[in-house]
Amino acid sequence: MASYSRYSHHARRAMTHASLLVQRHRHPRVDTGHLLVGVMLTRGSIGYNILNALTLSADRAEPKLASLTLPLDKAPEAPTNDAALDIALELASDESSWLGHHYVGTEHLLLGITRTNIGNAADLLHALGVQPDQLRRRVRATLSENQETEFSLDVLRRNANLSELSRRVLNAAEQVSVEHDHPIIGLGHLLLVMLREKRSMMSSLLVDTGLQDSTLTAGIKHGDSLLLTSIEVVITPAVEISRRMGSHYTGTEHLLLALTEHTTGTDLLTRLNVSPNALRQRIQDRLAGTG
Repeated sequence: MASYSRYSHHARRAMTHASLLVQRHRHPRVDTGHLLVGVMLTRGSIGYNILNALTLSADRAEPKLASLTLPLDKAPEAPTNDAALDIALELASDESSWLGHHYVGTEHLLLGITRTNIGNAADLLHALGVQPDQLRRRVRATLSENQETEFSLDVLRRNANLSELSRRVLNAAEQVSVEHDHPIIGLGHLLLVMLREKRSMMSSLLVDTGLQDSTLTAGIKHGDSLLLTSIEVVITPAVEISRRMGSHYTGTEHLLLALTEHTTGTDLLTRLNVSPNALRQRIQDRLAGTG
């Protein structure tokens, strides 16, 4: 069974799309063809751009995918992977390692899919007029022509000594982003998770300064651009803040402090009717034991 720990944000989105396709068409398991169409649905990813250049779109592929497998009477609630898909995922991980990459992205998923003839992806590609080798060559050519990479939360975590709570919060923020099929993990996702994480003292501070769950949820649902600013803008500053404060880890308090000191972060908090200065002062008072 392949491990998803190294998967890029886009690869996780593609896997989610694949599972949803299985449920929509009442197929018994997630096969390689579902993942192939899942990548076609993952806008903004390297794999999506490669497939789009070959005029391979979900609109064309999904009806053909639906006909490759007899439907069940009832859609599975928690689709499992077909053995062929697990093999393709292991091969994708191998491809990533051979290329010297620190994550598994949609480009590696395509390489894994096209390295094996088992599973229904090969049949789907043939039905769309594309040979698996043709797709594999296009992926390889694209990777050799540019150094573009996909965002990986796992890689980000390696570069920051995060507290266990920070890790849990960032993982949850990514899950919220995946559920909404957003191309990035945004500051809005992070704030929403922090607000709901009652085990963190930061939750009560956000409530006290006026942050509302309903406002955040509505903004995320509608794709507010400020809310979808990548969390990358606060990670490195948060690490620096934690070091400056003599901390041996980067906690949720440092992530929030970084947010209150970043231009986009202050604009975002202001739009959410939260005073950045008031929030920063409350965090500092709490850390000093006076708040």
